[in-house]
Amino acid sequence: MNNIKIFAMTFAIFTLSACQTLDAMQSDFNEVSHGTFETAQAVTDPTANLLASPCPQVEIVDDLSSLSDFESPKKQNKANLISRVDLRSAESSCKLASKSAVVDLKLFFNGQLGPKGRIKPADKPFFSYPFFVAVTAPSGKIMAKEIFAASLTYAGNENTHVYNEVLRQIIPINSKSEASRYKILIGFQVTPDQLAYNRTHMVPIANAQAAEKK
Repeated sequence: MNNIKIFAMTFAIFTLSACQTLDAMQSDFNEVSHGTFETAQAVTDPTANLLASPCPQVEIVDDLSSLSDFESPKKQNKANLISRVDLRSAESSCKLASKSAVVDLKLFFNGQLGPKGRIKPADKPFFSYPFFVAVTAPSGKIMAKEIFAASLTYAGNENTHVYNEVLRQIIPINSKSEASRYKILIGFQVTPDQLAYNRTHMVPIANAQAAEKK
């Protein structure tokens, strides 16, 4: 299918902060080996902060929480939809050492196949949607960003598909007391046309989740 855009997985280099010295890293390794990590569990309410204090905060960026692919970028309507994927929620937990925070994430994706997603009824379309995980320092500056891909395959009788991704982020921090001032941002890598569509048509995640519970 020529018009379907298949995105390849790419990875950006995850760079450590300059403050993360070799001595500090060795200290953290020692803490891990002796079981002296402080552990915090995830908050289950997806409309609240996803990680309990004192962990880094996790945020799904509203404008980038969906990716819709159309047969023509100039005809962004349901009749021309190839597929859509939404990053609906995340579960997370973390472990803190003196100079690092280890954050485990589980991301939940919902995919939808549009009228232009198949040429033949028996087709089993495959899509690879690029999404990013970025880490910001207490100042708000982006420390690092990685790009991953959520890969969804639709069976012959499927028009919707659920996909989960498990990731781990290791964040260099200045101290445990400052860990909650770091943030993990998650969203899709979208084109300018896709971003404009999201801003026009999307409902903020918190509002959508509240509506689903009613």
